Amino acid sequence: MGSAQAGPAFGVLGVVEARVGGEPVDIGHPRRRSVLAALLVDVNRVVPVDELVDRVWGEHPPARARHSLYSHLSGLRRVVAPVGASLTRQAGGYVLTVDPASVDLHLFRELCARSREGDRPLAAADRALALWRGRAFEGADTPWFAEVARRLEQERLAAELHRNDLLLRLGLHADRLADLVATAAAHPVDERAAAQVLLAQHRCGRRAEALAHYRAVRDRLVDELGVEPGPRLRELHRRVLAGEPLPESDRPTPRQLPAAPPHFVGRAAERAALDRHTTALVVIAGTGGAGKTALALRWAHDNADRFPDGLLHADLRGFDPTCPPVPPATVLRGFLEALGVPAHGVPAGPAEAGALYRSLLAGRRVLVLLDNAADAAQVLPLLPGGTSGLTLVTSRDRMTDLVAARGADHVTLDVLTGGESVALLAERLGRDRVDAEPAAVAELVERAARLPLALSVVAARAAVNPGFPLRALADELRHEHDRLDALDAVADVRAVFACSYRTLGEDAARLFRLLGGHPGADVDAHAAASTAGVPVARARALLAELSRRHLVHERAPHRYGTHDLLRAYAAELARAHDTGAELVAARSRLVDHYLRTGYAAERRLAPHWPPITLPAARDGVVTREIGSYDEAMAWFDAEHTAVLGVLDDAVRHGWDVHAWQLPWVLTSYLNRRGRWREKADALRTALAAADRLGDRDALAVTHHLLGRAATTLGERATALDHLGRALELHRELGDETGQAIVHFSLAAEHEQRHDPTAARTHARRALELHTRTGDRTWQGFDLTALGWYAACLGDHAGALARCREAVALMDDRDGLAHCHQIMGCAHHHLGDHEESVAHHGRAVALFRLLGDRYREAWGLVLTGDAHRAAGREDRARATWTRALAILDGLGHDDGAAIRERLARVPAAAGR
Repeated sequence: MGSAQAGPAFGVLGVVEARVGGEPVDIGHPRRRSVLAALLVDVNRVVPVDELVDRVWGEHPPARARHSLYSHLSGLRRVVAPVGASLTRQAGGYVLTVDPASVDLHLFRELCARSREGDRPLAAADRALALWRGRAFEGADTPWFAEVARRLEQERLAAELHRNDLLLRLGLHADRLADLVATAAAHPVDERAAAQVLLAQHRCGRRAEALAHYRAVRDRLVDELGVEPGPRLRELHRRVLAGEPLPESDRPTPRQLPAAPPHFVGRAAERAALDRHTTALVVIAGTGGAGKTALALRWAHDNADRFPDGLLHADLRGFDPTCPPVPPATVLRGFLEALGVPAHGVPAGPAEAGALYRSLLAGRRVLVLLDNAADAAQVLPLLPGGTSGLTLVTSRDRMTDLVAARGADHVTLDVLTGGESVALLAERLGRDRVDAEPAAVAELVERAARLPLALSVVAARAAVNPGFPLRALADELRHEHDRLDALDAVADVRAVFACSYRTLGEDAARLFRLLGGHPGADVDAHAAASTAGVPVARARALLAELSRRHLVHERAPHRYGTHDLLRAYAAELARAHDTGAELVAARSRLVDHYLRTGYAAERRLAPHWPPITLPAARDGVVTREIGSYDEAMAWFDAEHTAVLGVLDDAVRHGWDVHAWQLPWVLTSYLNRRGRWREKADALRTALAAADRLGDRDALAVTHHLLGRAATTLGERATALDHLGRALELHRELGDETGQAIVHFSLAAEHEQRHDPTAARTHARRALELHTRTGDRTWQGFDLTALGWYAACLGDHAGALARCREAVALMDDRDGLAHCHQIMGCAHHHLGDHEESVAHHGRAVALFRLLGDRYREAWGLVLTGDAHRAAGREDRARATWTRALAILDGLGHDDGAAIRERLARVPAAAGR
């Protein structure tokens, strides 16, 4: 590996550094070094923004931590680019894309793995340890860095002890005795390090030094820890004292591991989690077909040299459809015989057999792999008593009892990433065949739900038909109803899922089936309760049961989802076990849940908007309480895709009241998030439903919202058509409030047509009507609009006067944000740039609180304009850059005006 030979470009095993061509690069501020280090730990993986802030600043970040973070990230792009790395924003976070071997941390781990399985293990181990230049992340002082550094020190010690074992195995005890002594001195109570020194000194003929070293270690263990040395160190001391040779142990060393999986890719994070386990018990849990056994065997083979006293393995058959789980007593008997106990010497009683088993493993470095465990009860009798070895358990059960009672480390195995899935197909079919049909491969990966079992089935089918185009295989899996049939043609995928499904209680099984028809990526307990028609507390218990069996996965706190193949399996079961009427009833309850909870959330977002009348609640529907604006935005963030999904259900089943009201509840949210096209599409569905109902109130409201959406999208003629029809309907209905708000919207449309005079006329009419109805909040909105149109007509003093009147009337954050923005513009034109910056700052803060990223970005643009007018070009450039980053993150293509501003400001001003 060329890059490794020249030395890594990035270093965290010491002071954080970057190098180009071997020469150090100036990273900048110490905090910027911390940002780089936080990304280097997880290269090629998205690190969420909040997690980056926590890593870099800890529990007490400064008020503007995010802004500082974005500044550091911008600076780091220039640092990483010369070595072929890239730093980009993806899915709510940032990812540093770089060859892992160019980072000393990841190269260290790669070399450690190579030293365990390569043909030059000692050279690899020496190279790995030579990468360390001091304490990891030296200078970084947050709790996260301290914890990662602590774990890395454990890995460093493990590498040193492994290197020392290699030295002794190769007979290099005399040449490298100083290294052994140095390691033992750095870790004075580590008995493995002490034993290595004792053995090396004895082999070098330095018996007195060996005995003195043992006494010093023993004294330290007794004084500092209150314990005597373990049996292995004591036995080694006895042999040195007696002058006996030191042969290998004469006890049996079982090597029971099945062969390692021939094709294994990815799982780097999970393998790393296994590498840094902190207890003697680790549980690998995941759904059927996720590759738990493959991961356990791959890791066990890679780390076999860490367990010189033996490798025990048992398939507990916890989910085998052909036979019951293996009793622990049967497994104990097999383990005892493998450990050298003759068959006639195995105790008959389970308690006595367990005691003998634990005695034989005491102090021995043995790996016990318990595969396919049914539950904790099957595992507990098979756990060794000490901490010198490791027990690795795989199960579809979450094994929460082992985690809670025994402190087990827990590794959850989800489906593969997209890249890992493609790599698995390439491993099986050859890179050329995969690269030749990238679109078909991408579809195969998604149709197989990135589940290793399903991908292996796809690969097997393709492998036995080498002339088969991959596109044909992708077409076979296109239809959800036929997907399991296509996979079962090679391997019984249904049977794998059925093993977990059969363990469920009746109510949990029913909920699993019904969730197969849920349209969202995941579901909360309230939606699950409505689907099943049960109380929320019961739904939570059922979801917990499904989660324990990995038939659903808790993707976020209290939100449960599953992959597409399990969803298809659940839907298939529902069609077979539940009547059509039951499925429609469940669907109708879910639609009603999303309408009612969405309405409660919308009321938190836009309480000033005139309410609508919901239909009577269906029996069994649960409505979630929404307590605040932020909670409402968070609920919509999680659920808006599901709301749009059940909108299709409402149309398909003819539930037209729901079909026009569901888009209504989404409107404020989609507008705040800049999802204008989605909003317009949903509202067109609503208009068709309102038309089928012949409901003039619904038609008036929906025409109005469609007109506002068209204004936002720049569809001028469409906007006037809808707004004109809405005004006409509200007049026919005698609805002055509706008329007033339509006039407000017509004002906005005319302003977009560059006709501020007409806009002002409509805004005055809106104010007149709202004054008549006594709605102070809307009067504030109308006055704000009049302030803006005054500014458009050059009356900036008048604009300020109108906005001050509006501020006195409103306590609505959205209205106040627009009001402050208009006041900022007015002050800018009047030459008072400090006041302009202050008002724009208030507007930006309010838009940020509202989650309205688009208007936050343009508020920053106007703030930057005020800074430049005041002569602060550096501040202007920084503010425009933040605005551009927001718009790019939103996927909007209207950043050209910002780039033009940046081009006009000298680059030096931004440094």
